[in-house]
Amino acid sequence: MNKANSGRHLVFIKALEQLESVMQQDGVWPDEVPNEQALKNAMGSEVPFAADCCSFEAWLAFIFIPKMRILLTQSHPIPAMQILPAAEVYLSPANQGTLSALQHIDNIASGDIG
Repeated sequence: MNKANSGRHLVFIKALEQLESVMQQDGVWPDEVPNEQALKNAMGSEVPFAADCCSFEAWLAFIFIPKMRILLTQSHPIPAMQILPAAEVYLSPANQGTLSALQHIDNIASGDIG
């Protein structure tokens, strides 16, 4: 991994930590971890955001964040993504902290670290 990607990975890791924190502050972090079978079903889902298996908030907390951490730990490239448009559908506008954190993640993924 080159130095630019390494810096981007560090920024992304911090953004994931921020997302987890603001989800808790906004009250959207799920209270319970889905059981193993539900997580397995969600991981195998072909529906965007595993909407057929879990809530968007559960997908963020228990699928997206852990998967991205694994990808980054293994030095894989950050994939292109646009999560904010879905978040604006699934989350209340009152969850501005979470929406802003997702916008930041989308920006990093598109190469705009600023």
